[in-house]
Amino acid sequence: MIRKTMRIGDVRTSIKLEGEFWSYLKHVADGRDMRLSGLVNEVAAATPDRTNLASTLRTFALVHARLRSETLQREMDKLSLTGNTQDLVRVMEACPLPCLVLDGDRQVRQMNRAFAFWLNVDVKATLGARLDNIMILRGPGMKDMWTNLLDGRTARAGFNATYVSPGKVRTAQAIAVALSATPADPNRRGCVVLFETLSGHT
Repeated sequence: MIRKTMRIGDVRTSIKLEGEFWSYLKHVADGRDMRLSGLVNEVAAATPDRTNLASTLRTFALVHARLRSETLQREMDKLSLTGNTQDLVRVMEACPLPCLVLDGDRQVRQMNRAFAFWLNVDVKATLGARLDNIMILRGPGMKDMWTNLLDGRTARAGFNATYVSPGKVRTAQAIAVALSATPADPNRRGCVVLFETLSGHT
């Protein structure tokens, strides 16, 4: 928990939140070209009947992240791994959530900075590794889920992902979105995986 003191309206207030929430709120504020305190005041002013500002900020962050995630998922649904991948790379880097591109063997082909920062992993060492060897993946019918996703029978699928290293545990709900096959191998498809990470903890 991290405590920050700032002026909310005419009152100087102390707010205590988890580091992940402060980081996400700072990201949102930077994206709007405003100070963190300005964003907090904006959220506070929009919810005058609030009873707990910290809870209100957590709710704002979660709703904002979910809406961004849904928007980016729709964008990624339209993208493919064929031809020029600049659009895919651009959308991934714009995504505030950790994000990966997997090939048909579930090997990591691309990752955004949010993923590398979230798990504090070495990018070069992680590229080419299977997602199953990086994280613990859980969900109903995982084998069939991956088969259906990568064969094109399912457009998207959800599962739970956990990363464990000494002194660190990161958990997330993950959503995999199927991408179209490549011209070189029309039978092999890839997918984009987004991780909703505000539940992550140390």
